[in-house]
Amino acid sequence: MSESPLTVILVLGACPPERRTIARQIAGSASALVTIERPMGVDGIGTLVDEAIDALLARAFLDPSPSPRRLVLDCGTTVQPVDAVGAVLARAPEVRLDAVVTAVDASHILQDLDDDRWIGHSADDTIVYTSRAAIVMEQIEYADTIAVTGRQGVEHGRLAVLLALLSHLNPTALVRLADARRPSRYTDSPFDVDRFSGSPGWVSKINGEHTPWIEHPRVSTMLFESARPMHPERLLALFDGPIESRRFGRIVRTSGFCRLASRSTQVGLLQQVGTMLELEPTSFSSADPGAPLGQELVFTGIDVDQPALIAALHDCTLTDAELTADPVTWAGYPDAFTLWLEPLASDQD
Repeated sequence: MSESPLTVILVLGACPPERRTIARQIAGSASALVTIERPMGVDGIGTLVDEAIDALLARAFLDPSPSPRRLVLDCGTTVQPVDAVGAVLARAPEVRLDAVVTAVDASHILQDLDDDRWIGHSADDTIVYTSRAAIVMEQIEYADTIAVTGRQGVEHGRLAVLLALLSHLNPTALVRLADARRPSRYTDSPFDVDRFSGSPGWVSKINGEHTPWIEHPRVSTMLFESARPMHPERLLALFDGPIESRRFGRIVRTSGFCRLASRSTQVGLLQQVGTMLELEPTSFSSADPGAPLGQELVFTGIDVDQPALIAALHDCTLTDAELTADPVTWAGYPDAFTLWLEPLASDQD
């Protein structure tokens, strides 16, 4: 086997035809191209990534003739970038990850981000379900380059808004129009682990580093902060009512740290894409010195009435009278968010 590492490029996207076209263009005639999907019977995508890499490395070892030293993985619709990237990085130093490219179809990306279907896949001998809209969002947020296809027939003003939206969702990514004549331009953003971990727009906004490549007056990203806990019933009603009905504009993405009064001992991570809304526990206890204080929620959307949205969010925090009550009273507030399971004693050791 050659001493130089095998170079891997990941190509993701919700639309198989467009994604495969981009993958073929990047692969050209000098790279191996393999399509991988995450079927129900496979425990994670790592097994399929390993099989593709091992096959190419074995070919290079057994065949004395020159063989490709670059592998383009056309990742199926349900593949999540964090899983795929982790699988490739685990093969270092014999394998080097070069780039993560996400293909986006301009004609229906907003519909994809509103897709409320749930995708089932195997994980740790159980079936886990993930919102399809959340997978599409993750593929956008963790890309090095976003290749925009399907722009024919999309009105210029709408396209400008979509490009700015993609740049707000991932301000570190290069957002480029797909061009069959210059496929190499999709992969000129070398992979960097630090950039990858901080690439989602909501992360960079909280860190004060949100500088999108493309701006548009109709697209905005705002940070809502409050030291007061949220009343769970009012917060859920806000998302299920005014936000979902687009009273404040089209909220495409919400993410950030959230503290519910009814769960005052732990910090949650709130995630919204389209009609999908989840609140999951973080590793932060409310008493941890480094824990987020109160609310740090980031909203990205189109034609957003920020003053009205901010006022509505403040209405969801505890009132002066509620704030002076004790945590036992807070714990009794109606709370329809998914129950957080307490860790087993063995998990805390």
